[in-house]
Amino acid sequence: MDKLAKAIAITADAFRLKMDKGGEPYILHCLHVMNIVGKKTEKDSEMMQIAVMHDLVEDTDWTLADLESAGFSARVVAGVAAMTHDPYESYDEYIQVIAKNDDARRIKLVDLKHNSDITRMKGLRDKDFERLKKYHKAFAYLRNYK
Repeated sequence: MDKLAKAIAITADAFRLKMDKGGEPYILHCLHVMNIVGKKTEKDSEMMQIAVMHDLVEDTDWTLADLESAGFSARVVAGVAAMTHDPYESYDEYIQVIAKNDDARRIKLVDLKHNSDITRMKGLRDKDFERLKKYHKAFAYLRNYK
């Protein structure tokens, strides 16, 4: 099986019961991020693998070791690792880790943009607006990172 197809299948299975904040299947977010990254990178397969699996380790039982065992490249595993928010680090520290990995930084910009789309949310509350402010700050930092 092609590695991109494998990444999609693993992610689809892992998120099969999860819905996003708008009540849509969560896999659609992962596929959206992957498709936008594919368009921006001339269909770089490894970038698209990282993109579709960007929330996999953080939000499911999958581990980085599982990804290695499944045969994903060191680049893909490193990208997913950078995209995985360690619960012991602050959100700002997490964004700084992402900034240091060019693949993760480029993917996170797409992820933040999609996560900031208020049309995907139902019934915005104060905590949603606070999250949007946090995402905007992270987006600005990553976009201007050198």
